Amino acid sequence: MGEACLFFNIPNDGVIINWQRKFKAQGSAGLQHKPKGRPKSMTYKRAKKKSTKPLTREEELLLENESLRMQVDYLKKLQALIQAEEAKQNKKHKPYMN
Repeated sequence: MGEACLFFNIPNDGVIINWQRKFKAQGSAGLQHKPKGRPKSMTYKRAKKKSTKPLTREEELLLENESLRMQVDYLKKLQALIQAEEAKQNKKHKPYMN
């Protein structure tokens, strides 16, 4: 076994002993590569393919409505952040009064 370790650059005899034990117990299937670690549990959802048929007027209006709502929400959030930053600046520059 020592000669085989040297010839095949195997770090120690224990590796070969483990291979022999697996082969005796399971046959050649025991020597197959098995991935280690946790399996990937997250699956990625693919985006739905766009249909080739044109949208109805109602579907177009619903999409536009959704887009406009997102824009309004974004602008509201931006305005709130600006006001919070201004309040923070005013609080810093305001002299302490007793």
